[in-house]
Amino acid sequence: MYYKINMVTEEDGWIVIDTDDRDAEPVKALCASIAEELGKEMFQPYEGDAQFMIQGDPYKLIFQYDYMFGTVVILDKFEDKDTVIALLERHFEKLKDKKI
Repeated sequence: MYYKINMVTEEDGWIVIDTDDRDAEPVKALCASIAEELGKEMFQPYEGDAQFMIQGDPYKLIFQYDYMFGTVVILDKFEDKDTVIALLERHFEKLKDKKI
């Protein structure tokens, strides 16, 4: 699976991610990978939405896919940006050869 950070918006803390698949599976796989590393459970805050969170996530990230914005990770605190980007990029590398 291909992942690459496209941009980070300062006004709302969205990390926009390019993937090679235009559906929710890449964002779900990314969230699941991070949840597994943290030893935490992944959950959907709203049934039916392609939005995922991790129980007890210290960064309170929201992993989301929608047809308008694509794959995004939403920061709770913008000051966590550099740490979260490093976390995401580590998981991009981990997932790059994984087939979804």
